[in-house]
Amino acid sequence: MSQATQGGAASPQDVQSQTRGGPTAVQQAEGARRPASDQLASAEAALEQARSYDRAGQEAQCMDAIARAKQLAR
Repeated sequence: MSQATQGGAASPQDVQSQTRGGPTAVQQAEGARRPASDQLASAEAALEQARSYDRAGQEAQCMDAIARAKQLAR
């Protein structure tokens, strides 16, 4: 079926998912990445957490949060 639709929506649910920026059912089954906006929000949250740790003087936790943000930004 993937060849027939070439990654496009194959059901009403797929259309709704793609309209919201999400993957189709086939893309989900194949392990599609989260939409970029979700990843960006997660990276920003990790950076804010790093800032909080930095203000509290918790260097190790700060560096861990920065590493998470970098991973999410890829």
